[in-house]
Amino acid sequence: MGCEMNLTRRLAALLLALSLIFAVFSSCGKAGDSGKSEGTLLADGATEETTEAETGILDFLPNKDFGGESFTILQRDGYDYEFKSEEQTGDLIEDAIYQRNSLVEDFYNIKIKTIEKPYTWGGGDTFNKELVSSIMAGDSDFDIVAGYAAMILGAIQKGLFINWYDVPNINVDNPWWSPQIADSLTINNKMFAMSGDISLSLWECMECIYYNQKIAENYSSGDFYQIVKDNSWTFDIMNESASQVYGDLNGNSEYDPGDMHGFIAVHSTPIDAFLPAFDIQVVKRGDDGWLHFTINSERTVGALEKLASMFFSGGNYAFMTATENLEVIFKEDRALFYAGDLRLSARLRDMETNYGILPYPKYDENQEKYYSSSTDGFSVILFPSTVSDIDFTGFITEALCAASSGIVVPAYYDVALKDKYNRDAQSAEMLDIIRSVLVFDYGYLNSFALDGAGHIFVELARRGKTDFASDYAKKEKALEKKLALMQEAYED
Repeated sequence: MGCEMNLTRRLAALLLALSLIFAVFSSCGKAGDSGKSEGTLLADGATEETTEAETGILDFLPNKDFGGESFTILQRDGYDYEFKSEEQTGDLIEDAIYQRNSLVEDFYNIKIKTIEKPYTWGGGDTFNKELVSSIMAGDSDFDIVAGYAAMILGAIQKGLFINWYDVPNINVDNPWWSPQIADSLTINNKMFAMSGDISLSLWECMECIYYNQKIAENYSSGDFYQIVKDNSWTFDIMNESASQVYGDLNGNSEYDPGDMHGFIAVHSTPIDAFLPAFDIQVVKRGDDGWLHFTINSERTVGALEKLASMFFSGGNYAFMTATENLEVIFKEDRALFYAGDLRLSARLRDMETNYGILPYPKYDENQEKYYSSSTDGFSVILFPSTVSDIDFTGFITEALCAASSGIVVPAYYDVALKDKYNRDAQSAEMLDIIRSVLVFDYGYLNSFALDGAGHIFVELARRGKTDFASDYAKKEKALEKKLALMQEAYED
């Protein structure tokens, strides 16, 4: 009887997976504007004939029946869509999340539940305090925590989370987990937070440079796509192109948002993204295996000088706190470059002028390759020490990440980004480059807990200042002490 029940559940899950793929194929036939197919929910290089094999992505795990046990996720309310999905809505991504959850629930006879808590920049400390209090009280109300990367990591030093390398049924070497995050967050063979395809926000938050193709053509800016492919896309080339387009459109003889700009961005994470793009890390692993600050360097000063030359020269640059104002500028063809993350793609979909997507530029022609990053707002997964059944928790977490790899990420990356939001095939090629050079920095991700060590750079860049060494020297002793304290959680 048990075997029959397992077979019935797996057949039901297979039918659900096939129904979603059928829905995507149907939408592909209605691509409309571009005349392009919207693709499938298959991994790169897959074909229609491999659809059935793709739906068997969970076959690497044993066939288990957990008897209707609940798997509960504590998450922040602003990103509740990553795991909370009660019904299909007709939206491609929401339905992919629903399908992933249904597949895992039906395969293993479980019920996925979520708990949402407010969690915003500057307010994450409240979330952390409640989380820590709950664990210290011995509560086991949730199996995993999906937290704000920039703020949740500071709670690790409390010693209340389980080392990922000790969790049964988890294999971080599987392709659905991020090897770059594992490398960044592993110290002394311990890692207490991780991310990968299980977190849609990891992919949504990838940083890039949007460019207005109409303005680029009008100013004969060159073929940016080819420049990228020739490995020649540098900051100086971007700056030179941006410097050519400024215009006092409103005629008030002042540099203001009503003008034509070479480069626009929100004055926070898009500026942070120049650090990894220029191959500058806040901390690096030393020969002793422990992390040490490396950001205080001549290259960091050079980076600030480059940014100052663009941001504070001839109205080249407009930065604001209100993203929607920047979007208006870009949509109205009043900016050549717009730095942001991939979430902007959906909001730019109604833009009349064609735009392209580029990786962040290299520091100079001597830099070997491009580097990209995600904003520090993506979700990382942690296992609280109060988990009642870590074998079950590890098993379902691995299954969810694998199912996300086969369903959610292709829906977002291959279908939504590359077709629904995209204007040309070359931007899709740029997306592949951006994704392939993604890097992470422990010092930047932990900047909030490190008293802002990862944000000294952006604070100076906003003001056009370049004396990094002076600012850093004022904080150096406190920062070193803080980093040493944080790494105590990783000691044997």
